[in-house]
Amino acid sequence: MTTAAILGLIAIVGYALIAPAAARWMAPSVATKLVIAGNVLSAASGVFILAVLAFTWIGQFPFVAAQGAWSPAALHSDSPVPAWPAAIAGCLVLLALLSVLVTGLRQMRALVEVHRACRGLTAVGDLVVLDDERPDAFSTPQPAGRVIVTSGLLRALDPRQRAVLLAHEKSHLQHHHAWWNLAAGLTAAVNPVLRPAARAAATAVERWADEDAARAVGDRRLVATTLVRVAQLQTRFVHPEAVVGATGGDLETRVRALLAPPPRHRPLVIAAAIAAFALFALPAAAVQHTGEALFEHAERPVAGQHT
Repeated sequence: MTTAAILGLIAIVGYALIAPAAARWMAPSVATKLVIAGNVLSAASGVFILAVLAFTWIGQFPFVAAQGAWSPAALHSDSPVPAWPAAIAGCLVLLALLSVLVTGLRQMRALVEVHRACRGLTAVGDLVVLDDERPDAFSTPQPAGRVIVTSGLLRALDPRQRAVLLAHEKSHLQHHHAWWNLAAGLTAAVNPVLRPAARAAATAVERWADEDAARAVGDRRLVATTLVRVAQLQTRFVHPEAVVGATGGDLETRVRALLAPPPRHRPLVIAAAIAAFALFALPAAAVQHTGEALFEHAERPVAGQHT
């Protein structure tokens, strides 16, 4: 069990180190889905492994053992996990659950505030133009999502740059990018090791919208220069947490990607990522299997049962 648990935790750290670089090799739409799926799998696998380790110790308490009808002494004798690592594992599980709860509540409060702020605004289709001098643009999450653009930003851009901006924000709306970002943020809350991968996913989301905008206007360099222009105008403003704006993610990476040829589809990279995900599941499965065997071996014989 301990070997499988260590291998599982090493695999999570290895994934966290590789994922940001791998995301740059894939088309952004594919990178978004694969990196966030990898984050969810890694976060769930890590919590599961730690929970099983912790329960080998918790299960030795007489009250808990009575509920499961196993012998605390037999479990203590057979368990390969010393008490102190199991106790630390239990604390880490509690911290992960508390962190994801706080982050989820904060994100939900931000969503409610955004929808409350946008309620009653006059929209033309999905577009809302705010009469505000601040240069700002973002899309709110579905359902009832909207593209919000201020009049100050529209006046600061020329017509071709406005087309880029609107195409970018509509891509966020169409592909539910706010929810992808929310999922990435929650996985990072569960396991801080996954924060770089979550940031890579956020950049991939923005690159996804950039590529959609580039196809819409037919000019990648125009999208790059528009990004830089909007970033220069927005240096003093911060977006609400629950929305996706035009200048999110790693701006330098996005501009470099736009100045390069369009991303190619790489089926071998995708196949390798899916195979790696399958391998991720093996240590957790081994921990689950050995954990079950441990508790089954510690079960008390049923009274009155003779052989």
